[in-house]
Amino acid sequence: MKIRNNNVMMAALGLALAFSASSCSIFKPSSNAEGSGKGLQGWVESEKEEAKKDAKAAKAEAAKEAKATKSEAEKAMAKVDKKLHQIADEEKNGALSGDWAIENVLGKKAVGETAPFIKFVPNENRIYGNNGCNILNGQYLSSTADKTISFSNLATTMMLCGQNNITDTEIGEALGLTVRYTIEDGKDSESILRFYDAGGREVMELMHRDFHFLDGTWAVIAIDGEKVNIEGMKVALDVDEKKMHGNTGCNIINGELETDMDAANSISFSKIGMTRMACPNSGWETRMTMALEEAVTAQKVSADEIEFIGSNGKQVMLLKKSSPIEE
Repeated sequence: MKIRNNNVMMAALGLALAFSASSCSIFKPSSNAEGSGKGLQGWVESEKEEAKKDAKAAKAEAAKEAKATKSEAEKAMAKVDKKLHQIADEEKNGALSGDWAIENVLGKKAVGETAPFIKFVPNENRIYGNNGCNILNGQYLSSTADKTISFSNLATTMMLCGQNNITDTEIGEALGLTVRYTIEDGKDSESILRFYDAGGREVMELMHRDFHFLDGTWAVIAIDGEKVNIEGMKVALDVDEKKMHGNTGCNIINGELETDMDAANSISFSKIGMTRMACPNSGWETRMTMALEEAVTAQKVSADEIEFIGSNGKQVMLLKKSSPIEE
């Protein structure tokens, strides 16, 4: 029995040793070289190092993406900045737009059978006008940065001029010499445009004449200072087409609109014709046509009002922006 008990004890001891050996293998050392053979502590340190490497890589990737995003943003802003500069240039170039009366050319007063002028069309880089005898047209290029300008492909009609000593030839010569320009404010807030040759000599002086504020349909609200209360009394004006169309409140009225480059806002109405319906307010109708015939200048009163002035300097008609004329 004693021998048997010893055998049992030996068996138990072997099982205990086996269990102890197997339990020590639960925490395996890290496969990482640094952690190998260091047990649990080595595994923890190895994982910390891996985490640091991952964090560093993620930070580098984030920095790379941020740099790329910044680059894209800078490119986008550069495009916006370029567009804003283009818009600013277009606005500045727009200062050349419209009609300019030629006042002086090559040291002489500009003289013509008709008032010489140039009209700029910036979106087409084109000019057209009149040299005092013949119609002229051509192309131009300008830069607001250094105020340079040049004219090309200039051409005119070939009508014979009946008046002597006009400056049509000088106008063509001056445009061919022009390389630079300036714009400044003149009296009555009118802009003055000057052209210069390569030597800095002034070769042409022009005065801005913009009549396009007249374009549109206008209700007649006063004639000779007296308020008008006639529904439908309107005038529609088209400066480029040189047309006047209107309604007296009863009859249709048509005519021609002329602008004069010799003086600011100078206008005249001619060839006025009217239908002949019998109207209850024929007195006002007559006064309306007379006022149009008497008008010699037009000017803004406010953003939506204009007035026609007679040769005596007094208002002959006051008009307010209105809806289109109904036939």
